[in-house]
Amino acid sequence: MIENPFFLASAPLSFETTGIEILASPGVNLTNDNMDMAWRSVGLDGIYVVMRCSAPVDTVAILHSNLRASDTVRIRAATTIDGTQSAPVYDSGPVPAYHGQKFAPYTTKTMIDISQTVQSLFWRFDFTSPGNPAGQIEAARIIMGERFEVPTGIDFNWEKGQVDDSILTNGPNYEDVQEYAARPTVKATLGAMDEATFNRFDAFMMTVGRSKAVLFAPEPDNLETAQHWTVYGRVKVDWKGQNPYHNWWDTDIQIAGLRA
Repeated sequence: MIENPFFLASAPLSFETTGIEILASPGVNLTNDNMDMAWRSVGLDGIYVVMRCSAPVDTVAILHSNLRASDTVRIRAATTIDGTQSAPVYDSGPVPAYHGQKFAPYTTKTMIDISQTVQSLFWRFDFTSPGNPAGQIEAARIIMGERFEVPTGIDFNWEKGQVDDSILTNGPNYEDVQEYAARPTVKATLGAMDEATFNRFDAFMMTVGRSKAVLFAPEPDNLETAQHWTVYGRVKVDWKGQNPYHNWWDTDIQIAGLRA
């Protein structure tokens, strides 16, 4: 078994405020699942966003950003916007945008386990990215909530692949291509869950269904590959569990990412 895989479906959140941003790329884009609608800053100095989320949170993810491994994110939570700076109830301190390797075309997925459950209305994200060649910071989505970690792990025969929606039109002596970026997929078996764990996962999957996007990190502690193998997307097959033995449940999960 591979240890510590987790799922994260975002709790309800809304955009509150930010520093200078491009009007065509506002902070509200961080709350929707259209990965082509990103938030973008103006410049690189004093860049932050504040989100509103009243639900319990133990995990935060900033998805599909242009942050580099040398860049940092700082997350603070408080009951008021001003309190996120003067009296935070949680302060991550500056943490690296990611560890390990990341090859193009994959974009940065910053995943932060805050090591406790925090319930506070306002969440401030400060970004430091000196000399970023883009001249700005951008991100497509922020999600936060309570993760579902699979205590028994996933089977080693899990699969990583891609979906390519490009349209090929063939004719005599030619092939025309309408090109779209490939998207990652992950298929895995979650095995040997006891009934209590399965019941919680059943409720989680019933909530997610096919319509809601979910983050799946099959090997979050494998820092050399986590950026490539973690996907944020939708479940592509109707979910079901198998009960081969007493107090033993297996289930297959397949998720197609919205973006690399």
